[in-house]
Amino acid sequence: MKKKLLIFSGAFVLLVSILYSCRVPILKTVYGIHDPRIETEQSILKKAEKYDLNKAAIVSITPSAFRTFQEIHPGVPEALIFDKQGNYIEYKATDKSCNAGLLGFIPALDKNGRYNRTGKTTLNTEIASFRDLRGRPLPASYLDPTADFYVLASWACYAGHLNKDHVKAWESLAASNTKAKIQFIEVNIDMQQWWPEQARDSILNQHEKI
Repeated sequence: MKKKLLIFSGAFVLLVSILYSCRVPILKTVYGIHDPRIETEQSILKKAEKYDLNKAAIVSITPSAFRTFQEIHPGVPEALIFDKQGNYIEYKATDKSCNAGLLGFIPALDKNGRYNRTGKTTLNTEIASFRDLRGRPLPASYLDPTADFYVLASWACYAGHLNKDHVKAWESLAASNTKAKIQFIEVNIDMQQWWPEQARDSILNQHEKI
């Protein structure tokens, strides 16, 4: 009996480590993952509503930003954190660290805290590539000037429910932080219907070759 329990325990630990790994593929069917496809404003909002995401906080990205985002920020979900001055704050211990650290980092953000500002990117750089779900530039007043921090969390319709569950958890942690005011922005990184046809076709062709 003890031997069977040890075998079961070891198998369970292995399964959990696989399912929650940052880089190991998960069972697509079980977790709702599908190949990236062109999404509309309606399909994105429908998916957001299903997972109780804040639809008012959703932005999309330009085709050029889509390419860059996949190269620089390959993880989904992922989050970028910036201070009040728009400086990038690195929350990961190493480049290979996964996003699990955000569960502790976001609620610990303190407007009087000291953080690792690496200069990897800036808030202005990221915001410049954001659009609303119809492809229109964001208004100049989009960023809350009273915020102490800005968290940009990426999500995608194709990425499965763990993606949306993570983003929802981070959003809740940001809202409940009493040590700092955090503006939480949900960055949808699906291929967008509003993209120019030539750009859409080019990106689609690249994905088909992968």
